[in-house]
Amino acid sequence: MIDRLFPFFPDGRRGVSIAARLALMIVLGVGALFSAIVLYGYFTSRAALEREFAERMENLGRAAENEFLRIPGIAESATRDLAEVLLQFSPPPEKLAETMKRLLESHPDISALTIGFSREGADPRYGNYCPDASREGGSVRLRDLAGEVDWTVQEWYQLPLQMGRALWTEPFFGEGGGLMVSYAIPVYDASWRYLATVCASLELHRLAGVFSAMPIGGRGYAFMITGDGTFVSHPRRELLMRETMFSVAEMEDRTDLVDLGRRMIRGETGTASLYDPLRGRLMVFFRPVGAMGWSIGILFPEEEALADITRLRRVQGLLGLGGLIALVVAGLFISGRISGPIRLLKDSAARLASGDLEAPLPPVAARDEVGLLTASFASMRDDLVLHLERLKTEIAVRERVAGELDIARSIQMSLVPRTFPPFPDDRRFDLHACLEPAREIGGDFYDFFLADDDHLLLVIGDVSGKGIPAALFMAVTRSFVKALASDDGRLSPAKLMAAVNDRLAEGNDACMFVTLCFILVDLRDGSFTYACGGHPLPRLIDADGATPLPRVAGALAGPAGGVKFGEGTGRLRDGAALLLFTDGVTEALDPDGRLLGEETMDRWLAEARDLGAEALVREMRRRLAAFANGAEQSDDITILCFRYGASSLRASIQAF
Repeated sequence: MIDRLFPFFPDGRRGVSIAARLALMIVLGVGALFSAIVLYGYFTSRAALEREFAERMENLGRAAENEFLRIPGIAESATRDLAEVLLQFSPPPEKLAETMKRLLESHPDISALTIGFSREGADPRYGNYCPDASREGGSVRLRDLAGEVDWTVQEWYQLPLQMGRALWTEPFFGEGGGLMVSYAIPVYDASWRYLATVCASLELHRLAGVFSAMPIGGRGYAFMITGDGTFVSHPRRELLMRETMFSVAEMEDRTDLVDLGRRMIRGETGTASLYDPLRGRLMVFFRPVGAMGWSIGILFPEEEALADITRLRRVQGLLGLGGLIALVVAGLFISGRISGPIRLLKDSAARLASGDLEAPLPPVAARDEVGLLTASFASMRDDLVLHLERLKTEIAVRERVAGELDIARSIQMSLVPRTFPPFPDDRRFDLHACLEPAREIGGDFYDFFLADDDHLLLVIGDVSGKGIPAALFMAVTRSFVKALASDDGRLSPAKLMAAVNDRLAEGNDACMFVTLCFILVDLRDGSFTYACGGHPLPRLIDADGATPLPRVAGALAGPAGGVKFGEGTGRLRDGAALLLFTDGVTEALDPDGRLLGEETMDRWLAEARDLGAEALVREMRRRLAAFANGAEQSDDITILCFRYGASSLRASIQAF
């Protein structure tokens, strides 16, 4: 029952069943689609919430900025009013001080008003005068700073003078130890001589209080930095005016804080993502604050900002997991019902595979795919019985043919000389040859025999095609060569070639042909004559390397009689050699299908020119095998090497 409902459990004799794979593919397909939908919904919702967060923070930051800039706006307005009074009315010092006091009393958000006069000014009344109105307790105190400090070196005085415009100073610690910030305006008289700097100061905690009152909620908070990144508002009081975003980033090894700080001091507006080892992933909105060069940042833990999408993801995950489990159970049950008949058919097929061709097949209950498959198995079983009978007959025939081919190979190989050295008592030359058919039997052959005591005939041939026809034609050709050469021991190679060609052409209805090469060597002086009928030219191997013999006229032997063949001559010096070969050597293929070629063969022969006949043949065969590197032999390979003279014996001895 378990196997029917949950067929993905192996039973020890098979792997995962079709039902299990079907159920798995259904589950994976539907699960992948469901996962894609869930992920799309999650990321879409996340993007929407992030946009909503950015918009909410933008509105919150804009509102905080407006509230924040209200107080600096009052300070800027009061400063401009005081500068206008100074320019328009030029009141005496005591009247000017009273004006500053009344102005300060009417603006409770301003902490102090100060005028620093230029000591080189045109009005002698203000030559060494620096009136200051500041709050002290619940009243306003008037005083002249000229007797207390040198105001001309103060930042609030020098910066407007040097910059030539109104500006906000960097935060500084006031007399009471509180953080202050000043707005200063340069004032010039009618002749554009520097008259004074008018300055209004604010307590920074009044500005920072705007951010502490922001309705951020949760674990979020706001902070503010100056144009150089110094914290002027932050929940961590120890950072105020003591640290910058960059110093905190260096202490905490936070490169993300460096990037955020650079964007904020550049006056950018946007959002960023930070990672705090203690608080996790954080989302930050930032924007500049008016024209002060400061920037405000609103920070939220990401899990709070995206709490809704996190809850949605959990609900979707639980629903998806439950649906996936239900889908697995349903898929296994349905696939098990579908694959049940297939399992029955599998059991019957296993019995058929074991050799029980009488095993019954399950009944065909419906004309569906399983029913058609069962009918096909029945037809296959009947065809298999018939095929086995035919196969037995074919195997018997193949075994007989294979045996006959082995015999034919043995007969063919016995037709060529295989005993080396062939003339052990003759010290005038060294001779060796090898033949390797590409198949069981082939069409290459070689031969050599003494025409008389002083003349040796070398023969090599290559019949067109392969297999039994080529082997038979080779045997006939060899017989004609042997017979015709014996009839006239001094028959020239060209006349012997013509006589063999005429015999082969008689009754050659299959139009088979053979390439032939005869070389008759005079063992007394090394002179030789040769003839070639379409065969590769033999190589003369001496101290100069390997060179082909001059080409002589000669057609393929066998297709037509009455053909004339040309004849060439040459002479072997002591130690020189002749190499006869078939095209199976130069047309050998490597694993990439590249031909060996005559140029490579000649280079190999030049490198092995000092070897004895047998050593040279074996070296060539070894190099051919290395070149082929396992590639299938495409043609018969035949090599015959004849080395003349007394030094040939010494080379043969040295090779061993």
